[in-house]
This record gives sequence, structure tokens and C-alpha cells, in this order.
Amino acid sequence: MDLEESIVEKNDKATLPIDKNLQPEVPRYDQWEWYSPLTSPFLITGLPWLAQDGLYRRLPLRPSHPIRSEVDRLANFPTGVQVRFKTDSTKLAVRIILADKATMYQMPATVQCGVDCYIGPMGKQKYVNTTRFELTQTEYESVLFEAFSQEMREVTLNLPLYQGVKELWIGIAPEAAVTAFDGFASNKKVLLYGTSITHGACASRPGMAYPNQLSRAFPLEFVSLGFSGNAQGEPELAHLISQISDPALLVLDYEGNTPSTEHLAESLPTFIRIYRNVHPQVPILVISQIRFAREAFDEELRLRREARKELQRGIVECLRQEGDAHLHFCDGAELLGEDYQECTADGIHPSDLGYKHMADRLRPVLAKLLQY
Repeated sequence: MDLEESIVEKNDKATLPIDKNLQPEVPRYDQWEWYSPLTSPFLITGLPWLAQDGLYRRLPLRPSHPIRSEVDRLANFPTGVQVRFKTDSTKLAVRIILADKATMYQMPATVQCGVDCYIGPMGKQKYVNTTRFELTQTEYESVLFEAFSQEMREVTLNLPLYQGVKELWIGIAPEAAVTAFDGFASNKKVLLYGTSITHGACASRPGMAYPNQLSRAFPLEFVSLGFSGNAQGEPELAHLISQISDPALLVLDYEGNTPSTEHLAESLPTFIRIYRNVHPQVPILVISQIRFAREAFDEELRLRREARKELQRGIVECLRQEGDAHLHFCDGAELLGEDYQECTADGIHPSDLGYKHMADRLRPVLAKLLQY
């Protein structure tokens, strides 16, 4: 059975609609011209090893330094990965084959397995739509827009955050043109290494993860190296991240996954030292953990976060006094704002509101470090 027959069969078995606006689109295969974004003129960002391995994978298939199996698995989830191009098509669709279906209870299928679409040049991108599909599907096709006026538009597609992508195709009207997007201001990249919060856990759709939100504010490529539950600041990851060419900034936001304060005290200066051996002048921004909702009722939890925050601030200040003027600290407790208790989906992971607060507060910090 080929891809088209498989998707049609799955849709035929769909449940009866309750609200037609909440149902997946019905495939219409004879009305589209399909392209692989792995080919010109499409640009895929957020995958530093794409040219080497040809996969939607955020770390190398054969890393120079060994990584834990959990990190290896999460590297296949293309959080922060974007497809950019221009087209005058009046309609746009996505056809995708996933490694598995949505399986996580605390976040919607749209962020686990969905693709969302923005239109507009850098700095002026506007959200359009998110793919629709049955929860049991690992292959689907979805229309992102149709009946638009025929004019050239810059399109950004944000790929799923919590499911691997085996194959991806982009559908446009047969008579439409597709060209390369206008390009970034430079080849520099913003790298973000961190926990499930960097990964985008509990956002409603891919574009709401804070690295993706920040990517819409700067004319640079963003690379999300969030590894949900598994960002422990391992030296092996420091070595791998140091191999990514042309860094403009490295963000370290991994406190929440460290098994102990002692581990954090050891891993953070080691991680920085390894990276500095390769990139002595690239700005590094260390972000401490955000506030959790139950801190208002759990004094021990609050005090532990405060202690870890001061530990990281102290490490940064010590290294700055030793001559590293390009090392900076950001107090993560301020990122959600005063209404932090209303900014998470589960008391830990931000909701869209929380991620919006984070992006808004980090934007001027990054602008100063990136000089934009």
C-alpha cells in the first residue's frame, strides 16, 4: 500500500464529525504539486548535521562523543526545526510520516505531532494555521491554507516538537512558483541547550515554544537543543555543541534536569570550559530555573531554586572576574512574571502564556548580546 492509499484508508475510519472545523482535512491528491523540503529551494534550519546525515535529527547520527540513549532518542524530535521558502501559491498543504503517534497526556497532539505555519518576512511573521489529523495517525495530510490571493509570500513551517519525522512533503498549487526565502542577516546561529522547557513541553503548537518565538524576532538561525528531562550538562554534549559552526550565542538553561546541586556546581563550569576551548569569545547566557507554581506553598522547593540560582550567578561572576567578559547570567525567576502561578500547564511546564512571557522577557536580553 502506498502513502496515498494508506492515508485515505485511515481517514475513512475516522469518527463522525462533531464540529467540521475541528476535523482533519480530506486529502485531494490531484490538486497539488508535492515537494520535499530536503531539496532546493527550501531551507531547513535547526539541524546542524542535516548535510552530513540527511535526517530530521538534531544531533549527529554517529557522534564524536558518546551520548546517553535517552538523549539519542530525543535528538530525533525536531523541536525548533523550521522549513523556510517563498511561494505565490493560493494554497498550502503538508504531508508527513511520523515515527509514532501522539502519546503524551499533558500536552496536545498538535504540539507533539503537528506542523504550524507562519507567513511574512522575518520580524513580521503572522500565524496562519496548524495541521489537523486523527490522534491515532502516524501518517497524515493537512491543508494549512487555501483560497488565498496569488502573491509571493514568505512561509515558515515549524515542525513537531515531540515526535520524530521520517518523511515530509510540502504541497502547493500546480501552477504556483516556489523560490528561496530572502535569507538571514548572517550565517550566525543562536544555540539553546536546555530542559523540557527549552524543548517546548506543554505548548499548544510548535510555534509557541520559546525558542521558536524568539526566532521570529531576530534575523538569525535558531537551533533548539532542548532534551526533555535529559539536559544534565554532560561534557559530551558540550563537545558536540561546540562543533556547531558560526555560533552567535549559546544559551544554557539546563538547571531543572540536574540530579543535584552538587552536580550543577561541577557540570556548569566544566561545560563552559569545554565550549570556551573552541569558542573563546562567543557570548554565553546562563539562565536559572523558572518559578514553579507550588513554590507559594513549598518553602523547601523555593529555597532550593534560590540556592541553585545563586550558585549559577556565582559561577558566572567568578569566571567573569577571571577574564571571561562574554559570560552572562539571567534570573529565570523573573521570566514568567508576577502571575507565574497562572503560566504553566502542570505547575512546571509553561503554557502558551508562560512561553510568551519568557520570550518577551528574553528578547531584550538576547538583543543586547546579539547587538540587534
